[in-house]
Amino acid sequence: MSNTRWFVPLSVLFALAACSAAVEEPDTSEESQDAISVNNLYRLVRGNVDRSRPDPANPWAQRDLALGEENRLPGEDEEFASIARLVNRFQDHAKKESGAKELARAFHAKSHACTRGSLRIDPQELPEGARVGLFARAAEYPTWVRFSNGVGQRQSDKKLDMRGFAIKIMGVPGNRIVTVPGDELATTQDFLLANQDVGPASDVRHMMAFGEAMMGANDSSTILGKIDNLVQAGSFLTRDENVRIVDFLANRVLDKTKKVGSLLGDTYSTGAPNALGLEAGDTAKARAKGAFKLVVKTGVLEGSRCAPVIIEPNTKDPEFLRKDLAARFAQRTVCADVFVQMQEDPRAQPIEDVSVPWTSKLTKVGRITFEPRNLDAPAVAADRERCDDFSFRPWHTIDVHRPLGNVMRARRVALPSSANYRDAIRAEPTP
Repeated sequence: MSNTRWFVPLSVLFALAACSAAVEEPDTSEESQDAISVNNLYRLVRGNVDRSRPDPANPWAQRDLALGEENRLPGEDEEFASIARLVNRFQDHAKKESGAKELARAFHAKSHACTRGSLRIDPQELPEGARVGLFARAAEYPTWVRFSNGVGQRQSDKKLDMRGFAIKIMGVPGNRIVTVPGDELATTQDFLLANQDVGPASDVRHMMAFGEAMMGANDSSTILGKIDNLVQAGSFLTRDENVRIVDFLANRVLDKTKKVGSLLGDTYSTGAPNALGLEAGDTAKARAKGAFKLVVKTGVLEGSRCAPVIIEPNTKDPEFLRKDLAARFAQRTVCADVFVQMQEDPRAQPIEDVSVPWTSKLTKVGRITFEPRNLDAPAVAADRERCDDFSFRPWHTIDVHRPLGNVMRARRVALPSSANYRDAIRAEPTP
């Protein structure tokens, strides 16, 4: 299926909806109505969406780039500033819609655990030239990890959603990139990962347009109700340029939401890359010597193996992810194997288009371990409350791991804006 011929007439979509209602037990629950909507989306886009090359609608991906090279567009700084303001609107909207008393993160609002572990780095499998920064030598670092759902409000775990794994590594030596006052004194290295290896859209402009369209959708009761409205109205999701967004929701997020029942049985990726060393010059703009994505595979320790927990979602419990996590932490050593995925071909692994999955190999560089603990114990709960208030940002970084690409550059202004808007803790934790 090409990007220019994916659209199915809305009359066909309505007919499919009628068929699904005819053959299934009627169920008026919120989750059931969401599932019917997304199944229609699945039928709409099943087939093939070509992700082997950058999206033709992505303005940052219109020219060939070299390894480690970015493409900055004229006026993007002003666009990113407007995106930061839009993110605050997302926060206001989510607060109003959910009835929450306080503002939450614009994304990944619901956490399941936020706790301390230990990251041991062993870079011996990396090429010599890639052993820089965090991967320069074997070392062990105290680390905070936040397990979360993806949307900007605290919804049932049964609903369509991504899952997050945010890492804050403490005591990492190196020259800092300063985004906000205090960054120069920090020693943290943050990575934000989700259980998809691509982003919802190819670039930050399309991601924000999708968020804005969702915010203005008529049905405000459910995330998927909004999506179904956008389709039925012949609006945002029925445009050719947004086919990758529909494919992402229907064939990627839906699949994992239905099949993966534990946060310790999944693979997480940064989706957007970081630098592996920089050429000489301004560290904010110098070309990267190499680029990488961080990938994490979670599980529980069985001997020397980090074994994934393979279970299906508990469709009767809206909090099944947190409860499963608490049970695993109480009984076993929880673990997460850490891999580097390097850019080897700038066309096959583009920096400026996060909708193209990188197919380069994964190189293991370490493991995070969490000793058994009661997640509901007072001391651990206090840690969670503190950790939940941290600002997790890719730009908490040393310069040789500078975030790369338009999505990351937008995050440099958007995420501090989100953190300030909700009065997050500004001082970075120390080892």
